[in-house]
Amino acid sequence: CGDFQSMQFASIPASGREAKEVAALWRKGAQGAAEVESLTGAKASEAAFKAGAPGKRVLHLATHGFFLQGRCPSGFDAAEPEAGSAAPTRSATTTAAPENPLRLSGVALAGANRRAAAGPDEEDGILTAEEIAALDLSGVEWAVLSACDTGAGEVKAGEGVLGLRRAFQVAGARTLVTSLWAVDDEAAREWMQ
Repeated sequence: CGDFQSMQFASIPASGREAKEVAALWRKGAQGAAEVESLTGAKASEAAFKAGAPGKRVLHLATHGFFLQGRCPSGFDAAEPEAGSAAPTRSATTTAAPENPLRLSGVALAGANRRAAAGPDEEDGILTAEEIAALDLSGVEWAVLSACDTGAGEVKAGEGVLGLRRAFQVAGARTLVTSLWAVDDEAAREWMQ
């Protein structure tokens, strides 16, 4: 979708401090016995998350989250019949092929602002709900998404909310902490402590 392709993610310096502080709290609480892996800066890549998240007990992501509500067409836009019609029709405002609703929400990781340069077989720095749902996170007891709009998603009758929360749940994570609104970087860091 064109709106997403032009979207850029601003620097959030407090998120790096948040990651270090949360890691230090976990190490202290476990008297150093807990294995804590902290990925910040260029190390916080999509490939590193996909490789490292399975098998972890707790995940904490301090980054940008997004939900493209109304900005990009959803697969549900094309599948719902208009009132009084038996056949599904495309919305008059929908001109592009509809997206899977799980592609409309995600988190930005290292390289997200350079995603257009990624080749077809390369990670683009955007971890979508669709990609998360495909992971095995059955060992994850807690997933904390310290980012904007991580609890938002497309609401579908009979399905619920299709977004990051659903994706982590499908992947096996048991408990999620998310946000339904924009989160200030520094306030999020303070709250996470």
